[in-house]
Amino acid sequence: NEYKSYLSFRMVSLSKLGDVSKFYNNSFKNDVFLITDDKPVKCNGVLLAARSAVIEKILRNSENIPANQFSDDLPGLMDCLQLVYGASVVVSKKNYRTIFKFGNLFQIKEMKNIVLTWLA
Repeated sequence: NEYKSYLSFRMVSLSKLGDVSKFYNNSFKNDVFLITDDKPVKCNGVLLAARSAVIEKILRNSENIPANQFSDDLPGLMDCLQLVYGASVVVSKKNYRTIFKFGNLFQIKEMKNIVLTWLA
């Protein structure tokens, strides 16, 4: 993981898959939905499953990933997805709880570690 330190936030990225963030803003092969209370968020199932065994298990039985607990912080959810897609994200007071919650719920250890490092 690369860290670029600032006073109150860090720019971080998950590196195992490399940067496939070009698919984040591109509907190419987006075939599953994160379901929130507000609206479904279309995503690439293969990329999500590659990051999370929990998501992989969900996608074996459904095209929808329950994500209602993120409805109150859609910008934070988008930051989580950008991390999943390999893009760099600014971790700050606004989104660190959501990133940790997403990492914890879907058992993405690297996301939880990013937040724990940021808090240290």
